[in-house]
Amino acid sequence: MEKQKTQSTLLLIIGVLILNSTPLKAQQAYDKDKMLVSLDSLNFPTVQLGEVVIKSAREQRPLQELPISTSLIPVNQIEQEQVTGLTDLTSRVPNLYMPSYGSKLTSPIYIRGIGSRINSPAIGLYVDNVPQFDKSSFDFEFYNIERVEVLRGPQGTMYGRNNLGGLIHVYTQSPENNESTNAEIEFGNYGKQNFGLTINQPLGEKTDFQIGGQYRHQDGYFENIYTGKMADKMDVYNGRARIIHRWNENFKSDLILSTENSTQNGYPYGVINPLTNQLQPVNYNETSGYDRNLTTAGLVNTWSMDKLTLNAVTSGQYIDDEQTIDQDFTTDSRYIVSQPQTQYVLSQEITAKMERDKTETIFGVFGFYHSLEKNVSVGTGPGYSTQIRKDYEHTNAGVAAFAQSTVSDFLFDGFSITPGVRIDWEKNTQDYYHEMIRDGATIPMDTTDSDMKFSEILPRITIDYQILDAFNIYASLTKGYKTGGFNSTFERSEDQTFDAEHSWNYEAGLKSKWVLNLMRFSITGFYIDWKNQQIYQPVPSGRGSMLKNAGRSESKGLEAELAIRPNKILETTINTGYTEATFSEYQKNDSTDLSGNYLPYAPRVTLYAGQNIHIPIKSNLLNKAQININYQGTGKLYWDDENSASQEYYGIWNASVTFHRKNASLSFRSRNIFDKNYQVFRFSALGNNYAQRGIPANFSARLKVMF
Repeated sequence: MEKQKTQSTLLLIIGVLILNSTPLKAQQAYDKDKMLVSLDSLNFPTVQLGEVVIKSAREQRPLQELPISTSLIPVNQIEQEQVTGLTDLTSRVPNLYMPSYGSKLTSPIYIRGIGSRINSPAIGLYVDNVPQFDKSSFDFEFYNIERVEVLRGPQGTMYGRNNLGGLIHVYTQSPENNESTNAEIEFGNYGKQNFGLTINQPLGEKTDFQIGGQYRHQDGYFENIYTGKMADKMDVYNGRARIIHRWNENFKSDLILSTENSTQNGYPYGVINPLTNQLQPVNYNETSGYDRNLTTAGLVNTWSMDKLTLNAVTSGQYIDDEQTIDQDFTTDSRYIVSQPQTQYVLSQEITAKMERDKTETIFGVFGFYHSLEKNVSVGTGPGYSTQIRKDYEHTNAGVAAFAQSTVSDFLFDGFSITPGVRIDWEKNTQDYYHEMIRDGATIPMDTTDSDMKFSEILPRITIDYQILDAFNIYASLTKGYKTGGFNSTFERSEDQTFDAEHSWNYEAGLKSKWVLNLMRFSITGFYIDWKNQQIYQPVPSGRGSMLKNAGRSESKGLEAELAIRPNKILETTINTGYTEATFSEYQKNDSTDLSGNYLPYAPRVTLYAGQNIHIPIKSNLLNKAQININYQGTGKLYWDDENSASQEYYGIWNASVTFHRKNASLSFRSRNIFDKNYQVFRFSALGNNYAQRGIPANFSARLKVMF
């Protein structure tokens, strides 16, 4: 049955392409000059590649010419398709998967099978040029977003630590040359409420100011039948202030302050029968949740003159959060865990870009300091009579220097070569104290004071050949790297630390634009060979998790993106990815060899197909209407390294319709229209198997007004 549904979906996608091909051929008969004029009115920047520059790439080359597998999600797609956070990028971006773990604390991202469920992430995230170091800051609410850029493959040469699988950069909308006030209100089922306000106001001729905020509420989708309350209720408050000052024609400063406060009931996990795959309702006795205060400040100073540009990014982040969790997820009072933690992050980066003749050179330095204090309290035994306490003081600091140079028309016209290198150094320390309190007596268990040092040289070389303005062929060889570190949960001394992992990444691709920029197509093939991969494992008792190193792994696959806009009405996007990520050498223990198994959290296929329809309306009530229908397919993926549990391929349908009148719009939106039942997370602990169901069918109505 599932196979038939998949075939039907593929036939539908092919049908959409055939329908679009007819007006596309008709357009070819038009005069070229008239066609170019009509393109200006399409307002379709994702197709007009020559005008789209990927901001995340240091070399700031147009999307069409950038020799990296790259995806861009522009503001119109973010708004039409209800992209409210990074989890919504799953399958929209080829080979990207971000599972929902039931709270904002655990929010890893996987690209091409590379990711890290716990500890430091393996995918880099920047928000307005500010790096996010910890996974607990990844799952934040989108509002007033300009674009999201995804660079697949290691980006450590230019972006530094732990960008082993790729980089995501989120840009908020700038107040520069934008005097406006935007207000929105949204209501939906499951108690959804969303209120937002953003004011952009110039302060004189040289200064632009922005202030905005958002409140989002959700009653929750899943009821805990033991308490009678929703297991995933959430309230989120956001605020952002931004000021841009142009000191003179060469020097500009951009200061951004943002904060998010979230209160979240967490972990809508139910017991699942591993034989029948039957998932029971959420049913546990202890209240669980996750509260987080996240504050970030970034200052970007840019000075440019002639062919020299200097850029300095200073940033700081403060995270204060607490997790409370019924760790056995049953009606028994077996384990209750409380985990408050506080983090401070400071970073400084300075880069210089020089252009001379046919050479562009970028070099820079980077430094950071990260401090984490965490306290873990575990209640066990009858009435939680036994308390286990663990205190961690964890710091890591590092410095790096990097350089990259692009030589255009190298050897012959259109051929470019880009070598780059980064030298990275880092020190990691952890002070750990463990005690047990039983019958009123405190029993010291363990105490350590340890440090680890890492250093690495990360080379990269890329070649690309631009054929006229229509095709760009490229290939690259890059070394990837993710530092080792300390496990925050361990029960044996040999499990306290894990080693760094390394990879060599081979990539080749083609980017093209056809029929006067009305069609864009790109395809990339990749092969990743990496050793000492950091693999999630439960600790021996099952109460917690840790990282261990596998011997060797590999990932290979393809990524393709197609965008067509044959006229002013139709706009089609199809993105797909295929990944085969397996363990080459992995002796888990003396009796278990997992070589040949698939890596967990690595969907074999991701598929996105979206159709936008722009309908002009000549009426006193309406100016135009927009219809969006899209399909997201994901799977098959495994939940553990032993491949004992999996999620088969599944697909969900989403749709929206928006009516516009002057500066106002009214949208009706629905996610998972056909209420597809699938799992977004599954795990084993304490002798049971648990799973979390995907979000059911939901809908909302949104009114947005710009003054």
